Amino acid sequence: MTGVRGIRIMSVAAAVVLVAYVIGGIAGADLGSALGLAKIVVVVAAVVVAALAFQGWSHSSTPHTLSAMVVALLGGASLASTVSTAKGDDLYGSDPMALVGTVAVVAAVTIVQIGQTRSKDGAA
Repeated sequence: MTGVRGIRIMSVAAAVVLVAYVIGGIAGADLGSALGLAKIVVVVAAVVVAALAFQGWSHSSTPHTLSAMVVALLGGASLASTVSTAKGDDLYGSDPMALVGTVAVVAAVTIVQIGQTRSKDGAA
C-alpha cells in the first residue's frame, strides 16, 4: 500500500485537517491575517491524503485501497470546495461540507491503516 512513511504523512495531514475544522469550524476562531495560510494548509493537507490514497490504490487494488481512495477524493473535493467558497473571515463556506470533508479525510486514513494492519496479518 503506501507504507509506514506514507501512513505517517497521511496521519499528520488528517490531523491538520481535523485541527483546522475544530479551530475554524467548531470554535469559529478569528484567524485574522492567517486565514489565507490556513485555507492553503487545509487544501494541501487534503490533497496529500487524496494523492497518497490514490497512489496506494494504483499500486495495490484491494477493497481497502479502493475505499480509502474514494473517500479521500470525496474529502479532498469537499474541503477544496468549501474553502474556496468561503466569504469574509470564514475558513469554510459551508459548515456541513466542511464536516463531510473532514470526516472523509480522517476516514480515508483510518481505512488505509486498517488495510495495512490486515495485510500484515495476512488477512487482506
